[in-house]
Amino acid sequence: MKIWWAVANPPARLVAGIVPWWVLLETRGRRSGKRRLTPLAAGPGDDRSMWLVAVHGRKADWVRNIEHDNRVRIRHRGRWHDATATVESFDLSTIARFNAYARSGPRFVGIDPLLIRLRFEA
Repeated sequence: MKIWWAVANPPARLVAGIVPWWVLLETRGRRSGKRRLTPLAAGPGDDRSMWLVAVHGRKADWVRNIEHDNRVRIRHRGRWHDATATVESFDLSTIARFNAYARSGPRFVGIDPLLIRLRFEA
């Protein structure tokens, strides 16, 4: 499965954050400190916050990076936003607010999925 993401993520990074249904999440590597870019399905949100779903839960490197340093940046609709991320337990009422594409991830490949809440800095 990791090979699939190694192939799929580079081209996805080119459009994630520009097309409205994807975002580009920037975290800092917990060991290296290097910038890490992860394309993800955009979740529901407003001017102050946004939700993301981590279909692989704590097995995803980007989730472990957030647990180490919760300061992130997110590119959505062509604009970068500084944010603070919190890892939250999976909740069906929250996931129901996601679009069909984002909801499909936990259903088909979810391994202990989690929700990530981003609060944008002013």
